[in-house]
Amino acid sequence: MPENKDNNGEILPAKGSPDSAAESSAELESAEAKTAETKPAATEPVAAEEKVSARRQMSGRAQKSGRAEKAVRPEKAVGPEKRTRSQKGNRRAVRRRWPAIVAGVATAAVAVAVVGAGSLFPGVDATAVTDPVPHVLPVGESMANCQGPTQLLAGSAAGADPEFSANASSTKSALNAVVLSGSTGDLPGAQIQSLDGKFSTLHTVSKAPATPAATPSATPTALTGAPQARAQVLRGTSVNAPSVLRLDPLGEASSVGTGSVVVDASDGDLAGLAAATCQAPANELWLTGASTSVGRTAILMLSNSSQSPATVSLDLFGSDGPVQATGSKGLVVAPGTVRSVVLSGLAPDQELLSVQVKSVGGPVSAVIQQSILRGLTPGGIDYLAPVQAPATSLAIPGVQVRAAADAAKITAQKDYADANTVLAVTVPGMSDAVLEVRAFGADGQVALPNGGVFTAAAGKVSTLSLAGLPAGSYSLAMSADAPVAAAVRLSNFTKEGDAVDLALAPSTARLGDTHVLTLPEGVQSSLVFAAVEGSATIKLVPISASGVLGEGKDVELRAGTSVAVDPAKLLGSGTVAVMVSASGAPAFGSQVLLQDGSAGIAVLPLAQSVAGTQAVNIITRY
Repeated sequence: MPENKDNNGEILPAKGSPDSAAESSAELESAEAKTAETKPAATEPVAAEEKVSARRQMSGRAQKSGRAEKAVRPEKAVGPEKRTRSQKGNRRAVRRRWPAIVAGVATAAVAVAVVGAGSLFPGVDATAVTDPVPHVLPVGESMANCQGPTQLLAGSAAGADPEFSANASSTKSALNAVVLSGSTGDLPGAQIQSLDGKFSTLHTVSKAPATPAATPSATPTALTGAPQARAQVLRGTSVNAPSVLRLDPLGEASSVGTGSVVVDASDGDLAGLAAATCQAPANELWLTGASTSVGRTAILMLSNSSQSPATVSLDLFGSDGPVQATGSKGLVVAPGTVRSVVLSGLAPDQELLSVQVKSVGGPVSAVIQQSILRGLTPGGIDYLAPVQAPATSLAIPGVQVRAAADAAKITAQKDYADANTVLAVTVPGMSDAVLEVRAFGADGQVALPNGGVFTAAAGKVSTLSLAGLPAGSYSLAMSADAPVAAAVRLSNFTKEGDAVDLALAPSTARLGDTHVLTLPEGVQSSLVFAAVEGSATIKLVPISASGVLGEGKDVELRAGTSVAVDPAKLLGSGTVAVMVSASGAPAFGSQVLLQDGSAGIAVLPLAQSVAGTQAVNIITRY
């Protein structure tokens, strides 16, 4: 490439190069300075027009070429008086570009400074993540909704809205409740209120302390050796309507309390034993094991103990797949009331039916009253409690199995085919689920037919018979390759030809600290605990009728076992309530109620503990 030289023979930078542009800019600035010294500023209109014209020409050239080298560099020395209008415009255009160039460099410098500061000072790192900080949630009152007596439908009960008639004169409904104090011995305010729309007070379980419970002090209290914790018990109180157990908080901690309702009828269409644990309301619940085939009646009862209306939607899954039902959406449950829905009006002729309850607004509790009438013979009654939400791993403690030969005699009778013991599995997803089911007894795992492996169809309720198990008490553990909901439907009987009762053992949550349960009068209570994957320890603390907490006893669970405990024998005949805590590997538990001299049976899940404060971890990113 030929070299570019000036008049003195010096080599000039290549045209368009950075050096050339810089030199041109310097020369133009020098020329402008000399012009300013030798020539006064133009004031005539012609001079202004020349400036505008030069600016327009330069702007057009810059837009057309898009390059800085278009600024004209003089090839030979020319005095200030000899400059053309074009040269003046070009030099002014270059001078106007400098602010933009400086601004761009300043922006880049700021960006570099921020990045550098982020490297030197972690506090301004754009990718920094702070450690989780627990934030204690405000504590409010605790609620547990309790069932009322069983209800007999009037007439044919066409449609989903029921009408009820009077129960048999032998029906007895008893409410039991227990409330624990704080570590200082102060009991929370606790009341039983009617869900009549007015929250009328039915019973005062305990009165709030005269002075509010104080926030725990940082200074430890002197130890005297005398335990201060105590309880208040309400036992065998007659009820004739649904209610709510409402507990005030103790300072900044939630109160602990629970209740149960036991309904016993020796005659009438609803003869049998039904029981339900008082249930904390929620915005989503799953229930399974219902039946709406001929002679089977399922009534869904939705309770709203909050101050806000609840709008409920129901999704139904039957034996043949999802059920599209008119009237299953937009069910309004007013504050402080209970709404009943006859499921046969939404999903008739379903041998097994599962219901997903979703509530917007106020949370609700949900229970299905399931009864059977075979011709004129009562076939049992029960309250079906919610099961665990669909998951790939579930546990069902408290499964009672009768001897296979005796069960075969019962189910061989006309219309008694459903008086058997089966695992009911619901798959809400779009794909089938393959399950492995294991049964555990006191001595370890017990074999199931086909190794306990079976496929549950998508969108419907499938069953696995448990008739092959020897007579006894068991707990089931399930693992699946897709989320499922599950429960065991079981029956109890005395002998062929006598009355049969039914019950549902639901899947339950893992046990933690400070669960409490009541031991109702007139029935035998058995506590069934299971440890599936590892050994666990269950501590049982007796509570007397006067509220005294006795000495605790430990129940050791070996891995892969299920143990049934008689609390009256282990803890003493004066025990009316029990506090349960679990440690070690995941453990699960249920309460089984049996009635002497009859087929009455019920299986209750243990109420979940809400003791103490609750906190959420907040992670800050910036």
